Amino acid sequence: MNFLETVMEKWNMLMAKIKPVAETAKNACAEVARIVKIGAGYVIKMRKIFLAIPVVWGAIYLAIYNQANLPAIVGLDLQINGDFNFQVIRELAVLGPVVITGVCLLLMFCSRRLLTPWLVSMFSLLLPVFILVTNTFPA
Repeated sequence: MNFLETVMEKWNMLMAKIKPVAETAKNACAEVARIVKIGAGYVIKMRKIFLAIPVVWGAIYLAIYNQANLPAIVGLDLQINGDFNFQVIRELAVLGPVVITGVCLLLMFCSRRLLTPWLVSMFSLLLPVFILVTNTFPA
């Protein structure tokens, strides 16, 4: 027996041992791909819900934060001289942006288009931040 025949014999023995493992791995990968394909279909069908979850979480988080950090009387419409043109109680200043965000999300669920109302709801999350900044650092 020469060296090449010995190497080929050992190679064939190795391949005979690897083949069942490779088949099992191939079947497992095919099953994972099938499950991912099914899961992706559900994500596509429920994408409005998946997009709304972070917006709802952000609105609730900002409402809780503003409830704790805003003064009892909140000023809106900051004038050039540093006075507020309109003042409301803290609860109204906290719940107002939450209601606006909720209406934006409701419009997103009712709309055929998804991205534009979702972006509007994302930008509505800036309202509590602006209210907090204008009342924390008045001119």
